[in-house]
Amino acid sequence: MEFEKEILEYENFMTNQDYFYKTGTKKVIFTSVHSMNQTKISKKREPFTKGIVNYVSSKTDCFNYIKLRETDIDSNSLEIDEFKINLLKCIEKNNIKLLVDIHGASEERDFDIEFGTMNNLSIDYSTLKELQKSFNLNGINNIKINEPFVGGGITKYIYFNTNIDVVQIEINRKFRDYNNLENVKIICKSLIDFVNKYHEIVS
Repeated sequence: MEFEKEILEYENFMTNQDYFYKTGTKKVIFTSVHSMNQTKISKKREPFTKGIVNYVSSKTDCFNYIKLRETDIDSNSLEIDEFKINLLKCIEKNNIKLLVDIHGASEERDFDIEFGTMNNLSIDYSTLKELQKSFNLNGINNIKINEPFVGGGITKYIYFNTNIDVVQIEINRKFRDYNNLENVKIICKSLIDFVNKYHEIVS
């Protein structure tokens, strides 16, 4: 019950700012830019992407950067916007080693989790395998890589402007369901396990 209370609080969290930024001690940053309906560009919110990012970063003491309010731009498009510019500054200032960009996929997709890595350009192979292993150990095995999403504007912008690892993670809707928070918990645990293992490796 404690997880359910926490994840709902993190999912419903709001401030009066367009963006929320949290610092951490681990050199990993999680992002979420589709946590709200964007009526100006006809883009629906992706439930629990904000909650997952907030929860995982709080439990692992990672950085996070979340878009809370709509703007005229989809921050995961190729257009350069304030979100991506500030994200790059944060990465450079804090010597971040890994960006994990969280997104939501439709329940009609034929995967549970999908990793977008610009066709294996944006992340070290060993890091990607460790990420996949963390999900496998928590019972999530239907994982696709670059099928069909290879990474959006955030992945591309950070890849082309830094030398850090970058991965876009698409999470199927059935793992972001208000009526099945146990599935949300599995996603969170997988990501927490991965971050802790990654921190051991790079420290």
